[in-house]
Amino acid sequence: MLRSKIKLALFTLERWFAWIFFFASFGLGAYLAGGNFGELKVWMGVIMVTGLMCYGHCVNSILDYWVGLDSGEANDRSVEKNYSGGQSVLATKQCSITFISIVASVWAVIAVGCAYWFILNGQPIMMAMWALGMMVPWAYTPAKFTTWAHELVLGIGVGPLATMSGMFAISNHPPVIAGLLVSIIPMVVLSFAGLSLDEFPDASANLKKGVKSLAYKVWEHSDDLKIWDGEATFWARTKIVKSYSLLRWYLTTWLLMLFGFQVFLIQLGILKPLTGLGFIMFPPILCSLVFLKNQFNKTAAIIVILAAVYLILILVGQIVGG
Repeated sequence: MLRSKIKLALFTLERWFAWIFFFASFGLGAYLAGGNFGELKVWMGVIMVTGLMCYGHCVNSILDYWVGLDSGEANDRSVEKNYSGGQSVLATKQCSITFISIVASVWAVIAVGCAYWFILNGQPIMMAMWALGMMVPWAYTPAKFTTWAHELVLGIGVGPLATMSGMFAISNHPPVIAGLLVSIIPMVVLSFAGLSLDEFPDASANLKKGVKSLAYKVWEHSDDLKIWDGEATFWARTKIVKSYSLLRWYLTTWLLMLFGFQVFLIQLGILKPLTGLGFIMFPPILCSLVFLKNQFNKTAAIIVILAAVYLILILVGQIVGG
C-alpha cells in the first residue's frame, strides 16, 4: 500500500514522459539567451519548469475527473496509456483528490521557491513565468470543450512559456522574437501533433461528453471500417472501427511543416545548422506510423520516444554547433 502510494506520488501523477519536451524547450531558450548548463541559474530554471509541469499534470488528473473525462466505467473514460499514466487513478480509487492536491502543492512550492530565488538574483520576470505556468492546467481541461484552444493551451505551456523561462533565467533582455519562433517547434511536436496521437483512443468515450478539440476530431472524422469480430454472434459477425489513415496523414503533414520551419530558422541564423541532426528521427517516426493499426499503444509510445529524441538532438545541435 505504501509502496503504491509512493509510486503514485513520485512517478505516476507527474507523467514524466513529457519532461524531456519541457527540458528541451527550456534548454533552447537558455542557450539562445547565451546561457549554458554549467550555470546554477539554468538548473534552478529547470527545477522550476519541472515543478510547474508536475503540478500541471497533478491538477489535470483532478480536473479531468471532475468534468467526467476520466470518470465512469473503463469503456466510458480516457484510456490509460503505457507512456503516461495518471488518467485512471481517481476512477479506480488508487488515491483521493486530497492526496493528489497535496502532491500538486508540493510541486507548486518547489516551483515558486525557484522563482523567488530568481527574484533575489535580479530576475523578477521569472515570477511572472511561474504565475503563467500555474494557470496552464486550469485552462487546459476547459479548453477541451472548445475548438483549437486545447492544443493552444498545452502548446503555450511547452513552447513559449518553457522557452521564455529558459531565456529569462539567463537575461532580463533576451532575444524574445527568436525564442518565440524556436518555441513553435516543441509546441507543434507535443501539442498540435502529439495530442492527436494521445487523444485518438480517448475520442470514442470523450466525444460523447462534449469535447470539441481538434485532436478528438481527427478520430471523429476518420473513416469507419467494418472488420470481422470472432467473438460476435452468428448474426453480427462485424464491428465498426476507425481507420488510421487520417491520423497518419495528419501527423505526417505536421512533420513536413516542422521540417520546412526548422530549415527556415536555420537559414535565418536563429538555429545552428547542426540542429539538422534532428531530421534523422523523421524516417523512423514515419515508419512507425505504419504499425499504428495493430499495435497502437506500443507504437504510440515509440513515437513519443522518437519525438523526444528529435527535440534533444536539436538542443544538442544548438549547444555544440559553434
